Amino acid sequence: MSTQSSVSVNNAFHLTAALLIAFACAFFVYYGVNTINDPVFGIDFSPYYVAGQLAAAGNFQSLTVHSNAGMFTSNAEPFLDNFRKYFFPDSPLATGWVYLPGYAWLFRPFAGLEFPVAARIWLGVNLLLTCALIALVLRARHWQGDPSLATWRTAWIIFLGLTFQPMLDNLWHGNVSILILFCFGLGYWFLRRQNHLLAGLALGLIVPLKFYPALMVVYFVWRRNWALVIGAVISSLAMVALSWLTVGTSGILAYGQMIFSELRAGGVPAFNNQSITGFLLHTLTFGDVNGWQNMSVPLLVTILRYALILGFVGGVVWVLRRPPEKTSNPAMAQDLDLALVIGVMLLASPVTWYHYYVWLFLPIVILFDYFLAGTLTRQRTWLFAVAYGLIVVQGISMIRPFAAQAIQEIWLLRLLLSTSFLGAFLLMYLLWQARREMT
Repeated sequence: MSTQSSVSVNNAFHLTAALLIAFACAFFVYYGVNTINDPVFGIDFSPYYVAGQLAAAGNFQSLTVHSNAGMFTSNAEPFLDNFRKYFFPDSPLATGWVYLPGYAWLFRPFAGLEFPVAARIWLGVNLLLTCALIALVLRARHWQGDPSLATWRTAWIIFLGLTFQPMLDNLWHGNVSILILFCFGLGYWFLRRQNHLLAGLALGLIVPLKFYPALMVVYFVWRRNWALVIGAVISSLAMVALSWLTVGTSGILAYGQMIFSELRAGGVPAFNNQSITGFLLHTLTFGDVNGWQNMSVPLLVTILRYALILGFVGGVVWVLRRPPEKTSNPAMAQDLDLALVIGVMLLASPVTWYHYYVWLFLPIVILFDYFLAGTLTRQRTWLFAVAYGLIVVQGISMIRPFAAQAIQEIWLLRLLLSTSFLGAFLLMYLLWQARREMT
């Protein structure tokens, strides 16, 4: 290649990088601010806000008052009053608090604010946490390939993060998914710096909050990374102890009973349940996809569900049987391991709301780097592109209010509710292939 051609290529990379970053930042800020106009902006923040008020008042009994009418619902007056005031005035139920009581202290600072003000501040926190997460991933994953691609690759990762639809979806929900993923990102950064105890402490902070990150701890037990496991156990027990000091033994028992009852309940066919269970309920049953109620799952669907989950988990365990340190690239092998464990966390869960897919940001970046540094076939290029495209499309959820009856009756439309799940499954297949190739 001539010197002039090399300069042109280098300029093309830098111009592309600059434009990608500029567009991503502008789009992210615009979407973040504009999301305030959504009619249900901050709907998931509502129970957090009320929990903070209850913490300020010392009234923790209401945190564990739930309804049997559906998952994550409460008929306790504090939750119902706030929900009716700002969202659905005639609703008999509200979104409730489903976390360990100790986490309510996180939202104590919002107690003195009006809900709209608090929701906007929480939006700002989520915006900052999203940017911090992307920065952590970039700092943890130093580019080892062609130096001329470094700036261009950084721009693409920033673009993928700031325009990733699950991230944006989480902003208007006001959920804690970004907070959870940020803590994991912090742990990942410590892990890449070989500070395993601090990595475990960061990971353990979120295990009692959502439970499914406990699979990461199981993975590190398997890999015998005892420093990380000890750190995770310490911080998890610290959160349990804080909850016990907050509500006492009776409150902890009430919380445990609530979780147990939810685990025994049937599946949730709601349109944005993007797990294996959600996929089966969308395609093989005719439950109301616009509602959030538990439903009685037919035995055949239950059997198929467990068969698919066992097959999926078994395939992941099989491909991870060789420890990363026995491969030619231990760091990449471990990253692929973590990406596959994230896939199991999301897809094998009975309920995976679409905004939980923020976790797929790291697997996408890992696979992007793997392909960028290695041999990329045309087939894999298209499969990766299709997987990404399906993930960032929320099925036909945007048109569901206008086609409720059609969705109930037309099988193909119900299948399209799971396009994001199908994209995630395809992404896991590509990760599985990549990990299998590690020699």
